[in-house]
Amino acid sequence: MGAMRRNLLFSLALVAFLSGSAIAAVTPEQMTDPEYMINNGYSQLSAEDVFMQKNRVGGASIEPLYEKNQNKFVRACKKMYAYIDPMMDEPDRLHHDIKPSPSASDL
Repeated sequence: MGAMRRNLLFSLALVAFLSGSAIAAVTPEQMTDPEYMINNGYSQLSAEDVFMQKNRVGGASIEPLYEKNQNKFVRACKKMYAYIDPMMDEPDRLHHDIKPSPSASDL
């Protein structure tokens, strides 16, 4: 009876030890990757917001991650109206670099 308990205890300890090493570590860089976020239930908008914040902190360009498909004429009209009216904010962009005056590169 004592040998059977010892074998059972040894088997349980072995199973606990082997299952404990199966836990995977995920780094913060991997957790904030847009593909990882979308695959884990976050929306595309949330993933894009995190991506743009990481780029802003890192000093990289702050371009949107996903472009919405729009008619070229509608997109041109929106850009022209945004150029004329500096108070208009583009609804498709969460973050943008604020420039005090319009320029030709805005078109």
